[in-house]
Amino acid sequence: MRILGKERNFVKIIFNKLLPLLIVTTIATSAACGQNVIDSIAESHIRENVPDEKEFKTLLIRDLQSYFRGTLKNETLRAEYELLRDAPTQTGIAYPKFYAWVKIFNVDGLIDEGAVRLAAIDKKYFEITDYLSKSDIEARPATIERIFPRALVESIKKKAGL
Repeated sequence: MRILGKERNFVKIIFNKLLPLLIVTTIATSAACGQNVIDSIAESHIRENVPDEKEFKTLLIRDLQSYFRGTLKNETLRAEYELLRDAPTQTGIAYPKFYAWVKIFNVDGLIDEGAVRLAAIDKKYFEITDYLSKSDIEARPATIERIFPRALVESIKKKAGL
């Protein structure tokens, strides 16, 4: 089949007008689908690792107390926490992270406090990945920015009294 002059011009116009639209639509759809896949993977990683709501507090207190009892060599310590962000932070394939302000007590009262980063693992336990005591934060406030999300830096500084 042979395309004549007028028809060839019409095909060129259609092709030149529709092809960019088709490309933009394809890119946008691919990006949206890609983001949906990433979001879906992140959500499943959170579901697989973050303890259920009814066990969350018990496991977190248990693991905080275990960590500080070991590092401070005191078996009678008690830990309290306040989450700095309600939801976990999920980055790539790492375990979901939580951020909290922790207070450590012995029988005489408060002995230490600071910011902690924790990884939720297999719905069974939390691993403390980083701890900055209030005195560490006061001495080296820039350290906060290397460990904690930017959105939490001011909140941590405020809790440390800076």
